[in-house]
Amino acid sequence: MQTATIPAADYNALKELKTFENKQQINETVRAFLYQHKHELTPTAVNLLKIISRFALKIPGVCWTKIGTLADLAGKTSRTIHRALNQLEELGIIERRKTIRRNGGYGHPVIIILPQDVTPDVISDLSHREKETKTDVSTDEQPKNEPETKISKTKSLRVNKNNNDKRIDDIPLDESFVNKNIPREFVDQAKIGFDALEIENLWKRVEIASRKTNYFLMNETEVAIEALKETIKAYKRRRIRKTLGGYFYKTTVAIMKENIEEYECEMAAEKRRQAVKEGKVPSLLTFNWLEADLT
Repeated sequence: MQTATIPAADYNALKELKTFENKQQINETVRAFLYQHKHELTPTAVNLLKIISRFALKIPGVCWTKIGTLADLAGKTSRTIHRALNQLEELGIIERRKTIRRNGGYGHPVIIILPQDVTPDVISDLSHREKETKTDVSTDEQPKNEPETKISKTKSLRVNKNNNDKRIDDIPLDESFVNKNIPREFVDQAKIGFDALEIENLWKRVEIASRKTNYFLMNETEVAIEALKETIKAYKRRRIRKTLGGYFYKTTVAIMKENIEEYECEMAAEKRRQAVKEGKVPSLLTFNWLEADLT
């Protein structure tokens, strides 16, 4: 791990760590790296790199998701995640930076995806392989639609005015129906107990909470997953008095406000330390109390 440190939750400092301009550059880099080094990685490391890349979009290339969250998403222990991160760092695809909390202790590390030398021949080979994958099934082998299997557009798809067609009611709304704009990591956590419509409603509450708190410190997905877990635990303990959705929203807002407050405190402490270092504000340890005029 790199020895250089940055203040925890310092968004401006995180922006300076940006290594890419957009999502496409990140995807091309990760794909090219896996094309060249996948045989050297464990399956956990491969999956972890993909998860990190999905959390490194707000500031392209920078992921500040907690190790515990990465472990939950990968279905592994924190120790296994640390081993996978070591493997990825040794191969040069990521770099980790320590963060310092306002009390002087270390926070969770920031993970930075590093640009790779994506040569034209690698890109060409990747494109060629993708083209082969799409065309490896001969058109002669593709099943032909028989006339009797065609759906009548005039009757079979006509829904009555009361929306009580039992055939449609019987269709289970699993996670495949969820809007693609909702982060996959959140869907994977929520799909166990909620259907597609419920998951979309939960995510709408996350977006409302983000606007209400002007949240900008970290990926909302991590907050949403934490709030969802707290909500489920509260439900199991029979502590939700009104609606589950309302409890989830209030929990999301509370976590966001707590993160913002922690960030502001750490920024204030960092400014204080910097001012003392520059001699603009006297330190309590070096201040000459004997000669000071305290009247």
